[in-house]
Amino acid sequence: MFDKNTNLREAPLISYPLASGDMRFIQVNERIIFLRNDPDLGPVLRGEISGCGSSCFADLGQIFLEFGMNCEGCRDQQSAEAEIAAFGERLGISLVNELSHYLGSQPPQDQLAGVLVCVLNSMDVPFTYLQNPNQLHFTLAHCPLCAAGSKAGLNREMALARFGFAAFCETLVKSLSPEWKLIKPSPHDPGEDLYELEVARL
Repeated sequence: MFDKNTNLREAPLISYPLASGDMRFIQVNERIIFLRNDPDLGPVLRGEISGCGSSCFADLGQIFLEFGMNCEGCRDQQSAEAEIAAFGERLGISLVNELSHYLGSQPPQDQLAGVLVCVLNSMDVPFTYLQNPNQLHFTLAHCPLCAAGSKAGLNREMALARFGFAAFCETLVKSLSPEWKLIKPSPHDPGEDLYELEVARL
């Protein structure tokens, strides 16, 4: 697990183009996803725009919604889902690679729990969780993707954001604890609002 005293090397992970809010893709800027050390939460993911400052910060929910807008120019829904899933997988691998410096010799389940706590802290959502030898179950106070969509006016990208976030979480699970499986959100049908995050031992 991580805490606010973790001596974190703040680092950029990946970036993506920011599209305009029109119904067609027009690149207007670039969002860089950083691993930052929040003084209250510890490690978090944060989207930033170079030279813009804190007014342009984006939490992880907004990041997936913004990337969903980038996929609107895909030829069909299947192509859009494949593109945002690839983005989620790439972000997941980058996060695991960076956090591996801090996970040390913790058991795989504790490593996975710590990284999932980082993920939820990156979505600005209160949560509680239950951990036992065969399950990790997080209960969220509200749907963070829904909150981010309402705040940023990106609700039409919600279905794709759910798909990308599920692919991201599945990548984290497979990378850190391949003997575990993502149960919620379902990586195959992440159609419901996000109120739970659950992984279980196979």
